[in-house]
Amino acid sequence: MSLLTPVWLLALGLIAAYWIAVKRLGYQADGSQKWLLVSMALVIVALARPVLEQKPVSVEQMGSDVIVAVDLSHSMRATDIAPSRLNAAKNLLSDVVRSDTQDRFGVIGFTTSAIILSPLTKDTELLEHLFGSLDESQIITKGTSVMSALELARKMSYAKQPLVILLTDGGDEASYGKEADFVRDNNLRLSVVMLGTAQGSTLAEGEGTLKDEKGHIVVSARNDAIGEVVEASGGKMIEGADASAVRELINKSRSEDFQGKSTVLRYQELFYMPLILALIAFILSMTSLGSNVSKNILAVLALIGVSSNADILDFAYLYGAKKNYEAKNYERSAQLYAHVKTSKAKYNQATALYKAGKYHDALAVYHSIKSNDPIFKATLYYNSGNCYIRLQEFENARDALLKSLTLHYTKEADDNLRFIVQVAEQKSLNVRKEKKDQFQAEAGSPKGESKPAKQGGGSNMKSDMAAGGGGDEGKKVQSDPRLSMSQGKARLSSTQYELINQRSVHETKPW
Repeated sequence: MSLLTPVWLLALGLIAAYWIAVKRLGYQADGSQKWLLVSMALVIVALARPVLEQKPVSVEQMGSDVIVAVDLSHSMRATDIAPSRLNAAKNLLSDVVRSDTQDRFGVIGFTTSAIILSPLTKDTELLEHLFGSLDESQIITKGTSVMSALELARKMSYAKQPLVILLTDGGDEASYGKEADFVRDNNLRLSVVMLGTAQGSTLAEGEGTLKDEKGHIVVSARNDAIGEVVEASGGKMIEGADASAVRELINKSRSEDFQGKSTVLRYQELFYMPLILALIAFILSMTSLGSNVSKNILAVLALIGVSSNADILDFAYLYGAKKNYEAKNYERSAQLYAHVKTSKAKYNQATALYKAGKYHDALAVYHSIKSNDPIFKATLYYNSGNCYIRLQEFENARDALLKSLTLHYTKEADDNLRFIVQVAEQKSLNVRKEKKDQFQAEAGSPKGESKPAKQGGGSNMKSDMAAGGGGDEGKKVQSDPRLSMSQGKARLSSTQYELINQRSVHETKPW
């Protein structure tokens, strides 16, 4: 059992504090008062929403490809849009992707050149982390090339008409005729979020204010000339960091750019059980019957403890799962881990499923695990990539490995990604049903994998008893599979900042 809103349990502390205060003051609470407190405690437990998690299921979903191109040039540090134009863009992006679970988002950063900050993904945590960790102090270019962002946006999506949203102050050009022709010729739906005012703002540089070559103070104002591009694409100009307007734009522009599966956890709600008990306790507090049975209050309080913490058998499940894993009874190990609803247990369950050759089931469990630890998430993506490789879904494997490397570099993920690229040079990664893929027969296994297809391997999967493959069978590892946040958050690499600051970029591998 788990609680969906456990924060409500903090309110039990208020009831406990009240009871302690009554005792210290020497007051004698009668039976009705005790039952009323019990009723309140049970209502709080119901508000915490106890549930039993059921097996994750995959559901078909369709949505749009939304590409957000963010101007990172020096002028975006102006403060006429509080707290600054760039910070307003960060907050806007975070607000939009957090509220939209249907569409895929990709993020481009551009100055005089453009790079991909995040590939198209529905992973909100990944998007927020990568853009939130952007260090604008590392960006030294002061110019803006909107064309570089448009060209890269067209390459990011295979959609017929992807939606592109520019977060910019308008850039530098007096005319955007070339850009207008480009969006028409390439069928881009382009809208602009104008992050700048007509009055403009000065720009800080070092400890002073930015000046031009003649010593005049530079004032950066919005450039409405970019409206030419918006008009050419039939898009919309949004004034300021208006998240609701952006969400409305996305909803109105939604198309079926992609189809995919999403893992959904279904729950069996148990809130009605403490709620019924709360009603009974309330009735007892309002009648003389409560005074006659008040001696049983300890039993009711014990019931509260059992209902709010039904994990008393977790230790036995974990012990049995570990022993079965060590005995290579992977399916049984996965079944036992499934009884414990923690991220660690889910991770170990997925690892056991992978070792058992149940790659679809392992993927469903990996996708259900939520974490804010970038290194742990990188491991989840890496293991998911290996599952996709086993299933010969190479495009999905490539996306998963790219996300893993974006969050945290490991040689294993890099080697597997390079292997997939080598396969792509011989055949298309767009695997079609009518073309039988000969991945294992012709090209061998991914880096570190030498076991039959029905076994696990080629993975840095870690459980609380043994490593999941790659020749590490039987080696002991740390008991907690989640890596410590003290190892540092993933941020943009120095190479990415170099690409932002230069005037050209190798587009074939923008990551």
